[in-house]
Parts: sequence; structure tokens; C-alpha cells
Amino acid sequence: MITDSGIGTPPYEIKHEQHLKSKPGARTVSLSKKDLKAALGVASIHTETSQAGFYEYKFSELADYNYDHDPKNYRPLIVQQQVNPRPDAKFTNPGKTYSYCSREADGEEVIPVTFTGVPPFYLEIEIKHHGSSKPETVSFPNIASLSHDLRIPHRLLHLGHSNIAIRKVRDSRGCQRKPPPTAPRVQISVHDAPIATPLEDRSDFCVGERLSFALSGSIPFTVFYTFNSRQQKATSPGTTFKRLAELPGVFVITGLQDSASDCRVPTSHTKTIHPIPSVRLSKGRETRIDIHEGGEAELLFEFSGTPPFEFTYTRSTNARKGKKSQVLETRTETSYEYSMRIRASEEGTYEVISIKDRWCSFAKTGDGGKGQKLLTY
Repeated sequence: MITDSGIGTPPYEIKHEQHLKSKPGARTVSLSKKDLKAALGVASIHTETSQAGFYEYKFSELADYNYDHDPKNYRPLIVQQQVNPRPDAKFTNPGKTYSYCSREADGEEVIPVTFTGVPPFYLEIEIKHHGSSKPETVSFPNIASLSHDLRIPHRLLHLGHSNIAIRKVRDSRGCQRKPPPTAPRVQISVHDAPIATPLEDRSDFCVGERLSFALSGSIPFTVFYTFNSRQQKATSPGTTFKRLAELPGVFVITGLQDSASDCRVPTSHTKTIHPIPSVRLSKGRETRIDIHEGGEAELLFEFSGTPPFEFTYTRSTNARKGKKSQVLETRTETSYEYSMRIRASEEGTYEVISIKDRWCSFAKTGDGGKGQKLLTY
């Protein structure tokens, strides 16, 4: 609004022109002329704000009750006005549904928004949860660029579906816009985070065993894991994830993702896979030793694995042609070192039939000849 006060005798007659330009000094885009009659010494005209641009208001003629317009003595009055465009904010992908986990790995999920205007921007959004009559309002001040990844705080995420609408945007000029209720929106869908649960409480396994985990969420699952620090992933079509422990090492499930959302939930289920222990008698070779009556021979047992070692060995009759040897005695010993020496003075064939270390065990099946120590008189 422009207020003009005149000196003279009312009523006054004023002619003015309204010029619209794209910027100061540019040519006139549109021109309108208007007449104004003022019964008093003060008059007001409404300025134009419906369209952004640079306006010039030129008061070209002035007359009062006593005198007509005198172009020689009247100097036109010019008033300039800058009308800034209102800012705008729109969802970059209107109508899209964004899937969230109730527990996110990298903080909040993002929704891209595109702005027009002069940053920094102030933005208000409205979150309407399904089944709730009262929406929640969230403000985001000091948005410094024309494109921004909107982050919804986790405290505002409810399980199920919600609609998000832009409620207000304001730019650095102080101009603001309130989009109409019919403006495009986006949706968010929040799901329970998938969970991986070990089916065994223990964390130590042996080579040859199976590692099993129960998966909860929406099938299929993507399981992220490391084996001996090497990152890998696997797809599980069901609610159970199994892996055969083929080699010793450290197995860790580091993340889990289901089909309900794109989020990856961090986990830390660590399983240590230990090698099967082994034992060698007489350096792993079949050895025949003749001893005299009253003499002794030394049996050397060498172990691999994790102490302590518990092993069982037998003394059998030395096999004769056409006859099967018979077990004469069975003994179990424990060693806290990686080798053990035992003195033997009785005739027979000595053989280890089972070995157990701190984590794993192994028992021999069937007949075998390697690694035996034969003592004869």
C-alpha cells in the first residue's frame, strides 16, 4: 500500500502508471494506467503482489479543485517495489512409500526434498499416523541448500503406515508458502527390525559341526557375516540360517536384512570354530621294538589342539598270521602339554583310539595300523 498526501485544495485527481519489470532497469513487461480521486488530503493505493517482479509506480499527473494538471511545473513521482517470489518445497519423489526399520543401522532414514527460493530455509512437515486423529508436526530450520535429505527422528516412527505432508516453507527473505491440502505427499512404512538368534547358547564349535540361527522377520533374508575377517553375505529363503563349520576360524554375523524394508540391522553373533585335535604315537609310524624280559620301552604321544588333552589307548595282543588281535587293556591319560612320554614294559600293540582337547574330541573307528607301537619279547 502507498499513501500519498497532497498540498492544495481537495478533491484531488491523480493519474498513475504501474510498470512491471523482471528486474530494475529492464524493459516493462506489462503496463497499467489508473485514475484516482481523493476527497481528502491523503489517499492510498494498493500495490500489486500477486506476481513476483520489480514494480514501478509513476504518478504522472496531479490536479486539485483550483488547478488543472500543469506539466511544466509538476515533476512525476516514482515509487519502486520489489515483490519476491514465494519459496516452495516439494518431495523429490512424490507418492513414494519409504520403508523403515524400527531400529536403523545408520541413524534416521532420509526423504529427499527439493526447494525453490533463497536458502537457508525453514521447513515444517506434518506426520499423520494410521489410526491416529492428531498429526505430529516437526520443524527443520537452517536448511542451507536447494536439495535436502529430510531425516525423520526415530522417536516419531510408529509401526505401520504414516503419511507425510509439507506444512510450511520459509526462505531467507522472510517469504513463506503453505501448500494446499491436495499437494503431493509421501508415505512411510515402519516394520519391526529383523532379528537373528543363535539356536545354541555356546560360542565354541568344532570343525564338522553346524552353526544354526533362527531368523525373525519377513522372508527372504540377507545375512551379512565375516569368516576370518573376510566379508560375505548369503540369502536365506526360510527362518533358519545354517552354516557347516568346514574350517577352523572365527565366524561373525554382522548384519541382517529382511524383505519388509531396505534397512540393514547390525548384529554381533560370534562363533569360534576349533580344529579337531589329533595325536601321533611314535611319530605316526608303525614301529616294532624288541625288548628283553624286565626291560622297558618309551611311548611318545604328540598332540595338536588346545590343552589339556585326554586320550585313551589300548594294548592288544600282537597279531599272528590268521588270527585277530585281542584287546588286553585300555588306559586313559591326561596331558597338559603337547607331548607325553609313557614307559611300557608289557608286550603288545599299543594304539590310541580317542583324543579330546579343551574344545573338541575325536574317536577312531574301524581297524587301523598306522601310528601303532608294537612291543615284543
